[in-house]
Amino acid sequence: MHNATNESSRLDKLGRKLTSTFQTTQQQQQPEPVDPQFTIVDSKHGSIVHAKLPPYSQLVTRVGQLVGQAPGAYARATAHGTFAVAALRPLLGRSAFVQQVSTDNCTADVLIAPRKAGDMAVVGVSGAVDYFVRRGCLLAQSKFLSASTWHGIGAAFNILAFDRVSGRGSMVINTVGGLHRLVLKEDEEYFVDPRFVVAWSSSLDIQPQSGRPAPLHPKRNIAKHPVASANHLSTQPTPFVASSSAVNNTVAAPSRSPAEPMQSLRMSSMRDLSKLGSKLLDYTIFPAGRAIANGLRAAAYASANLARIAAWFSAKSIRTLAGVPDLYRITGPGEIYVSSRVQPKPWSRITEHIATKSS
Repeated sequence: MHNATNESSRLDKLGRKLTSTFQTTQQQQQPEPVDPQFTIVDSKHGSIVHAKLPPYSQLVTRVGQLVGQAPGAYARATAHGTFAVAALRPLLGRSAFVQQVSTDNCTADVLIAPRKAGDMAVVGVSGAVDYFVRRGCLLAQSKFLSASTWHGIGAAFNILAFDRVSGRGSMVINTVGGLHRLVLKEDEEYFVDPRFVVAWSSSLDIQPQSGRPAPLHPKRNIAKHPVASANHLSTQPTPFVASSSAVNNTVAAPSRSPAEPMQSLRMSSMRDLSKLGSKLLDYTIFPAGRAIANGLRAAAYASANLARIAAWFSAKSIRTLAGVPDLYRITGPGEIYVSSRVQPKPWSRITEHIATKSS
């Protein structure tokens, strides 16, 4: 019985040792993850993306754009972020799901079709700067890049039109019409219409030329220390003639009246009440009044800012409907990708018709 137990323990140790050796060998043989290589294959009637995936590689693309794949590639649809984030993305005009393509220990390649009938470009992201990509123009990206709609809110050209892409890797952008790249040097300036912008690097400084109103800020009424009241001041009289050895200005004290102690007590009580009242005013009534005044002033400035922004936005919308270009000043260094055609929108035909009639 004892020999059987020893034999079983030796077999368990040998099995654990073999398993550990196999896992160590497998980890040593598994290479570091490598980003896929994107190549755009042109033709007369349209282009397609050819992506080569090394072993243990992964890419992310839009659902429904995968044309074909080699046997070593595995594709699956997954939610874009957590369940809560994926559920909120359709409210912002984004897709809730993405398609992941990965490989194990062999190479493979896939074909990805463009979503928009236009040009495509492969953009390398070094990690030093981020990129903002227009909604729907990001076709594919490597594993170590992340696209965030929330971090793109409030971008230079439009509040909700761009996603922020950060990390290190490469991505494929796609747009309607031709796609062109503008590279700006340090302090070099250029003016563009935001309707034609597809992507740009975060190193660019972008300012509107349409006179966006600067917010008004009220002057803060900073509470100071309570001012000393008259009761806090010294009541010692200052002699008109300085005392010296030659002149004696000492006045003899008058005789005390029997009613003087009661008067002195009454005056002391009145002084104490006056001090208490002034402290109540300094620390309760006055700060409350200042707070109410500051709140009313801030509300008035906020209303004025909202009115100015609403007027600016209305004028800007009227100019856009009339076809008047709304140019933005771009200052380098950095790069920006522009399209030869405007992204089609439901009101594009209306604006084009109004612009044609006005010209």
